[in-house]
Amino acid sequence: MNNNLKLRSFDFQLAVDGSQKSSKAPATLKSVQYKCQIINNIMKTALTQTFVSNSDSEYSETNYYFPIQEGICLESFEAKFNEKKIKGIVKEKSEAQQEYKDNKSQGNFVSYAQTSTEDNQDYCKILLGNLPPNQQVEINLVFSQQLSSILNRYFIAQIPLQYCEDEISAKLGQNVLTLDLFCTGRITYAESRGYPAQKKVIDDNTVKFDLSQALLQKDLGFQLVFAFEGMFEPQVIFGSSKIFHEDQVKRAALPESNSVMVSFIPNFNEEITKEIDDAIRAAIHKGDDVFNDEFQQKINSEIVDHLNSSRSEFLFLLDRSGSMSGQPIQKACEALILFLKSLPTDSYFNVVSFGSSYQKLFESSIKYDTKSLEKAIKTIKKYTADLGGTEIYKPLQSIFNEKKMEGYNKQIFLLTDGEVESPKEVVKLIRKNNKFNRVHSIGFGQGADQYLIKESAIAGKGISKIVDLNCDLSEVIIEMLSLCITPTLDSFKINYDVNIFESTYPQLNNFPCVFKDEILNIHFFFKPLQDFSSLSDAQKQISIEYFDSHKKQKVQKQIKLEMQDCFTCNPELQQSVFKIGKQLFLNENIMLENSNNQLVQQSIDYQLLTEKTALICVIETLNDEQKIMYENIPHNTQYQNQKEVAEKKLEKLQYNLSQLVCNQQNISHCLSNQAQTLGACSFQKKSIAVKQSSNSPSIFTKIKNFFSSSKKSLAQQSPPSPKQEFLRKDVNYQVQDECKQIAQCDDIEVYKCEAEFDENEELDVIQNPIKKQIERENESSVPKIENLLNLVNSEGVWKFDESLIKQYCKKNIDQIKLFTSKFTSKDALMTLLIVIILETYYIQQKSKWMLISKKSNNFVKSQLKQGEDLNQIKESIKQLIQ
Repeated sequence: MNNNLKLRSFDFQLAVDGSQKSSKAPATLKSVQYKCQIINNIMKTALTQTFVSNSDSEYSETNYYFPIQEGICLESFEAKFNEKKIKGIVKEKSEAQQEYKDNKSQGNFVSYAQTSTEDNQDYCKILLGNLPPNQQVEINLVFSQQLSSILNRYFIAQIPLQYCEDEISAKLGQNVLTLDLFCTGRITYAESRGYPAQKKVIDDNTVKFDLSQALLQKDLGFQLVFAFEGMFEPQVIFGSSKIFHEDQVKRAALPESNSVMVSFIPNFNEEITKEIDDAIRAAIHKGDDVFNDEFQQKINSEIVDHLNSSRSEFLFLLDRSGSMSGQPIQKACEALILFLKSLPTDSYFNVVSFGSSYQKLFESSIKYDTKSLEKAIKTIKKYTADLGGTEIYKPLQSIFNEKKMEGYNKQIFLLTDGEVESPKEVVKLIRKNNKFNRVHSIGFGQGADQYLIKESAIAGKGISKIVDLNCDLSEVIIEMLSLCITPTLDSFKINYDVNIFESTYPQLNNFPCVFKDEILNIHFFFKPLQDFSSLSDAQKQISIEYFDSHKKQKVQKQIKLEMQDCFTCNPELQQSVFKIGKQLFLNENIMLENSNNQLVQQSIDYQLLTEKTALICVIETLNDEQKIMYENIPHNTQYQNQKEVAEKKLEKLQYNLSQLVCNQQNISHCLSNQAQTLGACSFQKKSIAVKQSSNSPSIFTKIKNFFSSSKKSLAQQSPPSPKQEFLRKDVNYQVQDECKQIAQCDDIEVYKCEAEFDENEELDVIQNPIKKQIERENESSVPKIENLLNLVNSEGVWKFDESLIKQYCKKNIDQIKLFTSKFTSKDALMTLLIVIILETYYIQQKSKWMLISKKSNNFVKSQLKQGEDLNQIKESIKQLIQ
């Protein structure tokens, strides 16, 4: 579910340490060129960057970051210096480190690379040692990856871009981004998002893009969305790679290793293809970000409904440490209860609460129904924050150790408000167990461990959120749940001739579930010296069987391993296919306790960076005369990435701002208990509407003071541009949080909370008329939404209650009751009536009841008598309750 590659401004950049006396970076990026090629769901990118040294008299060491994520494979690293090309070589890590150290001490221009984690992001960290003064170096990277999908309908390609500061090079057109798309079936859609692109359709299967203008934008990513005929049927692409040796003669004589990749997208949304196409294409046309949570949430609420095809075991890990006492644990339990009410009917569930120890609601997960739901709610209402510290490893380990239920994946939701013990070990545990489990994490409050929240979701292929203590936690959790409800392909059985293949990725004895928006990719690695041309037709057959929860049946696919003509003449594609598969295989196995030197040797044989290997590239070796010059030139300055200093300053600033907000929390307590009139304050044409006490007119002054204090804090502590804009946004978030804090008082209700920071805008107090909805609530004609949702059962059904009908339809109760004849049960009418009330009065809180209403609508439809028109019935009832 983590499709987006989150990039930062320092990616692909040489940078200077802010602590150095000179603010001059050691090099300038002069030009950049991307040449990208996509074939079906494999993308290969050749990135060329030219850097020019800024120093007249100094050698320097510079850090350089290349962002990576799961599935990305660095195929090669090459430096061009003084018209000579030098290729980097992958070696055992300690050997490469020593070689870098030795070359650097001798004054040689040398590069070193290894995988690294920096600020919650995985990178290939590249060092350029002894960058000579007044010199130019060209860096060439080639990397490849398997693409992901969106809504099981489109492939998505994301290219991390960098902005080139050299205006002369930009004007001369030296910055280039080209992308060639080739598909084995007819391309039905191919568009880039947000950038002007020159698009040239070559034929039905080939489209070329020139997106060089994108490099002029100060943005950090490019996205291509495309689809082609046949993408839901298995595609077969062969892979091959020669075994590497430093001796060129031996390298040419060494044999090739071969593989084959089988892949396809599960067609989980085939019934709503047109609706998805219309929504995606309209959004792309407008330049909207179709990958963000808001867009995905909208599609899931309005178009996609996987409730009936989901088969999951839902586990909620609830923090009950001492810091959760009071309002946090109360909010968490309310959200948890709504979470359970919103689960798909074909589910198992359990709640594990933790602190210094942990407790399970049930000994093991239990089948979801009204009886188990009621039992769970009864216990959860008694929860308090009484379990001491915050230790998550053991309860997580206990969940992973439980035997998987046949046909059910695990969806784990973690909620914590503090820092946990050994977060890196927790993340490692999650990554090790992500084949059948998805882990989603929620940081509740400023004290939550951001590393744990973000990295656990990445490792668990899930979603993460960090929210304020005063947010509507129920809304946040239900939105996350709606994105996580998924059909799956599960219970795989794959048959092939074991005499021709030595291994697979994923390993067939532990084959993972395939969730929505994921692509089925299987890599088969041939045994050494296996001659494919000598195989019989029977040996070329692979059988894949699995259970499709969307179709609710077993599916079997017979696949013949045959190379399509268009791939036979593309050795670069074949190398990428092999290396991607082998990279994934090594990443999963090389860090296991039982891993051996054979896996390290495979990393070297196929020149792949892993946890136990590194890359070394000796760009230039100094001669005797140059060594004398080197010894007389400064070369001890080491430039580190600017982010480390800048982000620490920003963290301190944000902390000061959060403290500012905390100091304003007493505003809500200044109000009396008698709310009588309605006022509203506006800020830059946005409004904050509050129900105000007649004897506390100073509330608006209090809010105005909060804005003024925020402005003052900003003026005193903000860094110079370009951080100013970011900080203003941060103040705006704090303003919104304060408004939500005001809302927590029993005597105030915030109906809008939107504000934008503007130093020149004054806070204007105005009076607004009481809205119709507020009038209804004051008259108690409509109960609180929580009271309605408390009455629904696990199937989304409200039991018939005549007294509740009277509450809404005092004048038309008899007419309402006549509609019972349209259904086979009275409960169906009651359920329909409540859904209409939710849609009428609580549309702004739709995210809370969206999943429940989907279950409700399914129930109503199942109870509708033959020949009746549900839409007409619904419209008639709407007229009677208004």
